[in-house]
Amino acid sequence: MNKKNILSQYDLFATIVVTIVGSAVFTYPRRLSEVIGTDGWFVIILSGLISLPFIYLTCQAIKVNEYRRLTEALERNFGKVLGAAIGLYIVLTGIFIISLEMRTFAEVIKMYLLNRTPTEFIILVMFLVGGFLVRGELESVIKFNEIAFWLMFIPILLSIPFVLKGADFTNVFPILTHEPLEYIKATRVSLFSFLGFSILYMLIPMAKHKKDVVRVTFRSVAFITGFYIVITLSALFVFSKEYNSQLLWPTITMLSTVDIPGTFIERWEGIVMTFWIIFYFTTYVNLYYFSSEIIRDVFHLEDVKVSLVLITPIIYILSLYPENIAEVYSIQNKFIPYIEPIIIGILPIALLITGFSKARRVKDEA
Repeated sequence: MNKKNILSQYDLFATIVVTIVGSAVFTYPRRLSEVIGTDGWFVIILSGLISLPFIYLTCQAIKVNEYRRLTEALERNFGKVLGAAIGLYIVLTGIFIISLEMRTFAEVIKMYLLNRTPTEFIILVMFLVGGFLVRGELESVIKFNEIAFWLMFIPILLSIPFVLKGADFTNVFPILTHEPLEYIKATRVSLFSFLGFSILYMLIPMAKHKKDVVRVTFRSVAFITGFYIVITLSALFVFSKEYNSQLLWPTITMLSTVDIPGTFIERWEGIVMTFWIIFYFTTYVNLYYFSSEIIRDVFHLEDVKVSLVLITPIIYILSLYPENIAEVYSIQNKFIPYIEPIIIGILPIALLITGFSKARRVKDEA
């Protein structure tokens, strides 16, 4: 299959959404309740709005560079050495995020399903499953995203009315009672759940309808923002801000309270764990493939099967480095807010400036 122009609008939309909305959504209500109380919904809206101009810059940077692959654009604009270094930085960022999320995933699976299974074994199984899918290259990953989108969001959104049965809707009050500085701090925390838009550098050059990519990406941000608001408000209605702050994974606890009379499902926790696995796996496999593709291009390897072998041991070691889940979240809070914004903020501006300069120089020479 020709690797150019293979992504439809739905493929682009679904891949962006499932990559961004990872397993972090299960801790999102707690983190917002801790920093901003009942105004988490407002902070989510701010986060979505803040991300839009950076996404637009990324789309324009890719367009100015004639929809080249990321490594090609980096090498053309910054030279081989610096371009390769930037590419490796993006890979390390992806590896870092995957590793921390992998450890979180393993800890949740151990707590709710496989409490006697070693963490190392759970992580190895995930590598085998993810590696098998990634070996099929981009076409396989996109087909998986198309199916995963419906498996992720339809069941959870359908279960929300049952979750809200008996909820206290006054838990959302009072609203907009915090100082501006508090909203700024909370938005910084909230933006962690909007990370992953660096995958646009891989997706947009493959889109069939290039003129529609900005509209599709904006639509994906609107969907992500709306979904986060629904989950956060639902957890607030069910538990209140004080209880949300005490729960490690409020979304899991909330969905576990679903009680549908007459159903044959005895333990709803098993269904919730299925959601957890899918939400994590989509983020994991897309960033896993993106990182493998960059490694392949930087080192001129034959295909992603070889680059998988190079990055998998690094992810495995990093995922086992934290001693417990508390240390995982501590590392996330210290480093994540500073590494991804460079890719989605500074890099597109640099690509725009250098891309315009290159285009003007070629035009003058002609």
